[in-house]
Amino acid sequence: MRKYLSLLLLFFLLNFLPSFGQKKYNVIFISADDLSIGFDVYGNPEIPMPNFSRLMQHGTFFKQAYCQYPLCSPSRTSLLSGKRPDSTGIFDNIASVRSVLGADYKFLPEYFNSFGYRTEKFGKVGPCEHEEEVYWDYVYENHVVDAASPGNIPLWWIDTLHKKPEETRTGANTAKMIQKMEKPEATPYFYGLGLNTHNPFTPILESWNKIGDSSVKELLPVDIKHTLTNIIGNGSGNIILPNTPVDDTADIPPVAFKGTFFDFSPEEVQSLRHAYYGEILELDVHLGVLLDEIDSLNLWDSSIVIFWSDHGLQMGEHDGLWLKLTLFEESLRVPFIICAPGTKPGICNTPVELVDIFPTLTDLCGLPTPPDLEGSSLAPLLEKQDAPWKKAAFSQIYRRIGYDVMGRAVRTSQYHYNGWEDQGEELYDIIADPFEYTNLVTDPAHQADLNTMRNLLAEGWVGALPPVYSRKTLFKDSDGDGYGLENDSLITFFEQGGYATTKGDCEDANAGINPGMKEKACNGIDDNCNGIIDENKPKPKIWTLGNTDICQTGSVELRTSAPNQNFTFQWKKNDQNIIGATKIKYTARTPGTYRVEVTYKNACSNISDSIQVINSCGIIAIKNQESSNLSRVTPELITISPNPTPGNLNITYQSNTNGLIQLSILDITGRTVLIKNESAIKGSNRYQLNNLNLASGVYRLELINGKVTSHEQFVIQYP
Repeated sequence: MRKYLSLLLLFFLLNFLPSFGQKKYNVIFISADDLSIGFDVYGNPEIPMPNFSRLMQHGTFFKQAYCQYPLCSPSRTSLLSGKRPDSTGIFDNIASVRSVLGADYKFLPEYFNSFGYRTEKFGKVGPCEHEEEVYWDYVYENHVVDAASPGNIPLWWIDTLHKKPEETRTGANTAKMIQKMEKPEATPYFYGLGLNTHNPFTPILESWNKIGDSSVKELLPVDIKHTLTNIIGNGSGNIILPNTPVDDTADIPPVAFKGTFFDFSPEEVQSLRHAYYGEILELDVHLGVLLDEIDSLNLWDSSIVIFWSDHGLQMGEHDGLWLKLTLFEESLRVPFIICAPGTKPGICNTPVELVDIFPTLTDLCGLPTPPDLEGSSLAPLLEKQDAPWKKAAFSQIYRRIGYDVMGRAVRTSQYHYNGWEDQGEELYDIIADPFEYTNLVTDPAHQADLNTMRNLLAEGWVGALPPVYSRKTLFKDSDGDGYGLENDSLITFFEQGGYATTKGDCEDANAGINPGMKEKACNGIDDNCNGIIDENKPKPKIWTLGNTDICQTGSVELRTSAPNQNFTFQWKKNDQNIIGATKIKYTARTPGTYRVEVTYKNACSNISDSIQVINSCGIIAIKNQESSNLSRVTPELITISPNPTPGNLNITYQSNTNGLIQLSILDITGRTVLIKNESAIKGSNRYQLNNLNLASGVYRLELINGKVTSHEQFVIQYP
C-alpha cells in the first residue's frame, strides 16, 4: 500500500511540476510554543507585544484562529500534515506521528524539500517528543539548558542562568537562524524557528520587571523548589485576576474539565500569570530581533513569513483551569499571522484553522497542493480579509471517563459549541460572553442557534468548506472603459478597482478608445486598438458614363462616388498624379489605368479601384517627317449594354460580311475567361451572354470576324 501511495504521489508531482517556479518564495516559519491570546492586541493591555504588532503591519492577522487539538503533538502533527486529528490518529504526545500516516507521508517541510527547498529548523518546530520523525536538511541543536517540563502542574521561577534574552535557548535559536539567513542559498529555503512560552514559566529578571508593580519589590524564587536568594523584582499585586463568576462551573458538563483544578491563592495566580507574561514579553523580543534581520536583508518581497502557536493556554479561568487540554476559548484560540509578498496588511475576523497552513503555503509558493489535505488555502483571505469563508472552525479533545469520549468544538464568528457525545453540550455567544461564563444550551431564546451549531457539527468540516475561489488576471484600466493594458496586470481572486478582466486597450487615458469601439472614419485615431488607423475610411467608387474605348467615343468620362462637400480629389493615371485633375469627374482622352484619390477634410484619404481606358483603333503612321498626326482605321462597330452590367450582356454588331465569328471575354490581366462561337450576317447582328458568373471588375469583349477584331470594355458590377 505504501509503495502504491508513493507512486501515486510521484505521478501527481510530475504532472503538476510545471506549475512550480511561478514564485520561489522563501518561507520563514515561526512557531510559538503554548502562546495564548492573552496580550494587548486581544484586549489585555498588561502585555504589550510591539513586535507582534509590527509583524501585523506586513501581513494578515487572523484574529480568530483555532488549533485542531489543544495539545502539542496532536496540534503540530495536524498542522504539519495538513490533516485533522481524526485522520492522523494522534491524540497525545506519546504515539508516533507516523503510526497512522505511514513512513512515506511527507510533512510540510519534507514536501517543500521535494521541490528543491533547503529546509532547516532552529528550536522546537515539529511535534513534541517526535521532532526527529520529520526530516529537515539541517537541525540546530544548541546546548543552552532550559527548565524541564513538570507536566501539567503550573510552576514558575526566575531564570538566573541567563541574564539577557539572547542568552536563553530561544535566543540562541534565533541568533543561529539569523546567521544562516545572512548566507545566501542557491535554492529557496524553508526555515523554522521555535519560540518558547512553555510551563514552567521561567522568565529572566529583565522580562519579569517589564510588568508588575515597580513600586513594590519582592524576593523572587530561582528554582523549582522556590528557593529565595538575592533576586529582587517587581511585585505582582497589580496583575489582573480572572473575573470568574462564583457559579461559573455549575452549567458546564463535568467532562469539559480536565479533572484537575488547582486551588491557588489569588497571590499565587498573580505570580504565575506574571511569570507567563514575562515569557511572552521575552518571546516578543526574539521576534523583534528576527524582524530587524528581515528588514535588514529586505526579505519582505521574497519571503513568506508565518507566525503561529500550537495552542492557547488556560491561566486560572473557570475556577482554576490551567494550561491546556480543554475546549474553552483560552485553550483553542491561537495567535496567527501570514505575511506574503504582494498582499496588503489587514485583520481577518472570520474563524480559520491551523490545518489551513499547509495548503496556504503550497498555494502561495506555486507548488501543487496535495489533493488529500483537509485544510483550505487562506490565500483569498490575504487579498480580501472579509471574503465569505468557512461556516465554522473545528477542534477536538479526547477524554477517558471509564470509556472513550471525543469532545468536539465548532466555532463560528458568533457562537462556540462543544458536543461531548452523551456527556452534555455547551453553547456560548462569544460576542456577548467572550469569556464563556454562560452556557446557553438550556436557554429557550437560543434553541435555533443551538440547532444550527449541532447541524454544523454533524456535517463536519467537509460541510463547512469555503467557496471555491479561482485566480484571474486583471489588467490596469485607468479610464474605466472595461479594457485594460496588457503589460500592466495582476493575478487576483477578486475584482479590483481600476482593473478590468479584458485586455487590449491601447490608450488607457481615453475611455473612447478600446477594442470594443467602432472605428471612426478619418479622425486619425486607432479607435478600436487593432493597430490600423482609420481602416474603415470611405473607399471611393469609380465608374464611367458609357464606353471605355476611346476609339469609339474619342474620350471617356470618369466619375467618383464621393460627394463634393468636405472632400478633395486627385485623379491619377498609371498611379501618377494628373496635373490639374482635381474635380469630382475627369475626362480621359488617352488609354491607361485610372484611379482617384479622395481626401476627407484634408486629413484622411483613400484610393479607388482602377478603371482601364483602352484604344482599340489600329494606328497607321503617316510617313511625313513634318507631321505628327495619327490616322484612325475604324473596325466594324460593336456595342455592349448595359455597362456596367450585373452579369448579362446585350451585344450589337455591325458586320461587313456573312460568316462565323468568335466572342471572347478577357479579364484585366488578359486571361481569357469565356469563348463562344456565333454566326453573323452582313449588317446588324444581336447576341446575348447571360449569367456570366464572373467577379466584379473590368473585362474586355473581343469579336473576331476573319482578320478583323473588334473590342469593347465593360464592367461587371453587382447590386
